[in-house]
Amino acid sequence: MRLTIVAAALLVGLVACPGEPPPPPPLPPPPAVEPPTVLPPPLESGRLPALAIPRGYSLDLDVDPTKDRFSGVVRIEAELPEKTSFVVLHARGLHVRAARAVRGREAPVVATTSLRTAAGARVADELVLAFPRPLAPGWATLVLEYDAPFDDTLAGVYRVKEGERWYAFSQLEATAARRAFPCFDEPSFKVPFDVAIRVPPGMTAVSNTAETMREDAGGGKTRVRFARTQPLPTYLVALAVGDLAIEAAARGSRPPIRIVTTKAKANGPANKPALDAAGALVDALASWFGIPYPYDKLDLVAVPALAAGAMENPGLVTFREELLLVDPARASTESKRDQAEVIAHELAHQWFGNLVTAAWWNDLWLNEGMATWMQAKIVHALHPEWGVNVDAVVAMHEVMDTDGLAAARRVRQPVLSSADVEDAFDGITYQKGAAVLSTIERWIGEAAFQKAIKEYLGANAHQSVPTQKLFEALDRASGKDVTSLASGYLDQAGVPEVVAGVVCEQGSRWHVELGARSWRPLGATGANEDDNRTWNIPVCLRVDGAKKDECVDLVGGAPSLTAGRGACPAFVHPNTALSYYRWSLPEKQLVKLAESRASVDVPARVSVLSNTWSAVRSGDVDAKAVLKVLPAFDAETARQPVTEVVSILHRMSRAMIDEETRPAFRKFARARLEKRKKALGWTPAAKNAGDDALLRRTVLVAMADVVEDEATLKEAEELARKWLADPSSVDPDVATFAVSLGTRRAKDERIDALVKALKEAKNEEDHGVALAALGAFDDPAVLERALDRLLGDDVATNEIGTVLASASHRRASHATADRWVQKHWDELRKKLPGHLSHGLLRAPDGGCTTREADEDAVFYGPRAEQMEGGRRALEQSLESVAHCVALRRKGEATLHAALVGPPKKK
Repeated sequence: MRLTIVAAALLVGLVACPGEPPPPPPLPPPPAVEPPTVLPPPLESGRLPALAIPRGYSLDLDVDPTKDRFSGVVRIEAELPEKTSFVVLHARGLHVRAARAVRGREAPVVATTSLRTAAGARVADELVLAFPRPLAPGWATLVLEYDAPFDDTLAGVYRVKEGERWYAFSQLEATAARRAFPCFDEPSFKVPFDVAIRVPPGMTAVSNTAETMREDAGGGKTRVRFARTQPLPTYLVALAVGDLAIEAAARGSRPPIRIVTTKAKANGPANKPALDAAGALVDALASWFGIPYPYDKLDLVAVPALAAGAMENPGLVTFREELLLVDPARASTESKRDQAEVIAHELAHQWFGNLVTAAWWNDLWLNEGMATWMQAKIVHALHPEWGVNVDAVVAMHEVMDTDGLAAARRVRQPVLSSADVEDAFDGITYQKGAAVLSTIERWIGEAAFQKAIKEYLGANAHQSVPTQKLFEALDRASGKDVTSLASGYLDQAGVPEVVAGVVCEQGSRWHVELGARSWRPLGATGANEDDNRTWNIPVCLRVDGAKKDECVDLVGGAPSLTAGRGACPAFVHPNTALSYYRWSLPEKQLVKLAESRASVDVPARVSVLSNTWSAVRSGDVDAKAVLKVLPAFDAETARQPVTEVVSILHRMSRAMIDEETRPAFRKFARARLEKRKKALGWTPAAKNAGDDALLRRTVLVAMADVVEDEATLKEAEELARKWLADPSSVDPDVATFAVSLGTRRAKDERIDALVKALKEAKNEEDHGVALAALGAFDDPAVLERALDRLLGDDVATNEIGTVLASASHRRASHATADRWVQKHWDELRKKLPGHLSHGLLRAPDGGCTTREADEDAVFYGPRAEQMEGGRRALEQSLESVAHCVALRRKGEATLHAALVGPPKKK
């Protein structure tokens, strides 16, 4: 059209000039552009072709959980940008009985339907509507009648049986809305939904918005209609159907909050505490964001079987029962904190992810990273005594272990298929995303950061937008180039490492040298000196004796100097602001820093320990340095640094201690732990009970598994027998780990006892205790028989991973668990739906020999190729094993010499 307008203007000019030759004859009109008679191929981007743009949906569903199938009619108001004979949308596993386009009073145009496979996909889930004549540009209503089986992978719309009652639930993130109804299943399409659900007698339905009316739908069924939603992407549409119990909070302010459970959980002791927790959190979040809760209601739904931990559907947030229904009388400290953090995470999404949505899945980090960052901030504001702000620092260091691997992915990894989307739900998206946001907040200041967030949400409410919109707001609010700094962390994989050290000069002068490179563990592919990645790193440091930090931006890895006069400092702490980078010091300065731990706060002390171990892992510091650093923390009382000490002991035990060295290492570990065991005991005290409860678990498990302390194991065995006889007889904080420890040396009769306890548990806490203990046997034959119970009906599908993790993460039982997974691979793949099966590819993680790595590569390699997103998960597992092997080669002899003495001459 643009070229046509220009040509017409030239013709007018020619006619207006007298004396010129007559104008040439008019150009013939361009031929009519007919719609393609051949369907355009799938786009390499993995997205739908722009043949139609959805502007609104009407869903009329018939859901009876007692049947094998459900059905529905979906009406999509769509805009056709150009004349077309085709419309392409999404459908997976649906039987589309009829499809037509309707325009006003015109006769409906009936379409033929077919499925095709998107680029990079394994399953045909692009639904092609082919019309016998072209549809003109403009508006049309696409009407599709369909039916489908209830999904058997805990995705789409699926059903669950509890006792004699059936229920149906939905889980549509990331790309499972297409399993529930034909749709344009991309987050950029954010439009309103009108939902109606027909249900059988004795059942009700809930959805994203408030119920507006009920009407007779014939055949004894009732149609439940709901208010029109705010604009939503398809993955946030939600429903639950069944004999549901609904309990409302006694709450005067908005939003109204309800808890929705199965009939068996009606009016349970855990319901009111969950409602109270949600009320406090939603008010705190609304205050921080400066925007009221954006939806008309808030239902918390306890789902008996949910693949995810929870899902942030607007107005209908779903949770695994064990995360939501936490009975304060029987819950452990860990469960209470987990509940608060999970509810905070899902409610933070109501603003970040729901009110403003990422336009495409490569920006998933913004939804999940922000919710992870916010859960720590808001829970810490309400419960500062819990120390979740320090736990966030621990989580940041943990995700660096993955981010340092050659197989690590970028935060903003290109997403070209559904497999790529599933691949993105990992620690890089959640924990690294949160850590990057923390780094930015500390760099520009809390006030500027909060101002930018409020501006971003206000300007983009109810829209789908790219990350750049947030960075522009951060740039404006801070006056700094946040965009450039963030790009280094988001658009390339890897962890920057700041190499620091104090250099003493003559004449009472000194300086701190800083340089940067990428951090890589031993055994990882590639070498630091060949790595051309650079970051803009906001470094804050404190030298020995200083009262405040000095901050400098280390740009592009270029060296930087901080100078001073007077007595030369013995050390420098290179990351007091706790930004996203590793750091290393010369060994003497590292030990001096550890010995002066009291000069820095608790998060910075965690940083000292974590980076000591990371320096050993990268080969920058000799392993014997750990033997000097850990004793410097013997007087430490804060939970997180002690937990870091214990974590290092576990890792050393697995990777660097041979059997000849083990007795001496156990003695070293006992010196770190035994006094703490005596101080904590098995009986909780009222004072600081929360942190002591978590620390007790950490210390006593290490006494059993690292020190192999006979007294601890016998004490745990007695507590396990006591708990199995009467779960209420053991404090829940103690039961969470004592029953597993007391099962280490148990025999076959314990398997039946645990399964019985699992089935008869009166609350989620006791259920979880029995579940974890089922994978806690040391005897290989007994453990295999215990794991065999996962293949039947004793353990729910979404709980299998808990038992396998319990077995595979321990040195004593890893090999048994790995062999068992290989032996039963086909059965497990059938039982574990979708992304849950990726956990099977983590089975090699605990290995630490070349033989294990080679055997696992042969077995798991071809199987990972058959799983969406499986390749990267396996590559990371195998690389972790390679690192452990390299760490053993590097440190085993060193620690033997340090703990036992030089090897004897033969």
